[in-house]
Amino acid sequence: MPNLSGFRIRSPNPIRERVYSHLRKAVLSGRIPTNERLVEAQLALQLGTSRTPIREALHKLELENLVSSIPRVGYVVKGLSEEDVNDICEIRSVIEGLAVKKAISQITEKNLERLRKNIEETRRAIHEKRMDRMVVFDTEFHDVLCQSSGSKRIHELSQLLREYMLKFRIECLRVPEIASKAALAHERIFQAICERNLTKAQTSIDDHLREVREDIINYYRSADKSHA
Repeated sequence: MPNLSGFRIRSPNPIRERVYSHLRKAVLSGRIPTNERLVEAQLALQLGTSRTPIREALHKLELENLVSSIPRVGYVVKGLSEEDVNDICEIRSVIEGLAVKKAISQITEKNLERLRKNIEETRRAIHEKRMDRMVVFDTEFHDVLCQSSGSKRIHELSQLLREYMLKFRIECLRVPEIASKAALAHERIFQAICERNLTKAQTSIDDHLREVREDIINYYRSADKSHA
């Protein structure tokens, strides 16, 4: 049974939206792990609501391909396949390449400073072995990059794609070698933006997301072997 303590409903939004939002965050963050069975009655008890909004939320999560409906079992949290990881990283590369194309000539000094500070804090976290902070800095870096494009749609699409990979990225970035590699990639992207070198910036993004894809796939292949 998933532990959803801390996910108590407090928002003023309609109950069905609040339930959906809480369950979605719990699945995407890995708080409810892959292959976990989701039981309507248990979830309703934990979230302090009836089973109807739970049922509606689970159906919406199924449409997003985050859970599977299994006859006589109920809903089960899905993982990402290697094909999913490949697709998401390839699409992110296109979207973030477009983001940097739009951002490189108009990025503000404020956002350049945010990226610089992000890189500093990332280095400090790695040095202090505070690997639990890495996913926060990783998310912030890509958020600022996409916000700097000035396109709301680019930012939204980038966020959505990164959300699907969140629980896998959380695990990978706890590995110091992977975190260091990501930090260096961010530094290369930042340097290219400071130089206003679009080709270098887009190439750096492509290289970074190829490494992200390989890191996630290799990490979970190794995990599967250790559990075999």
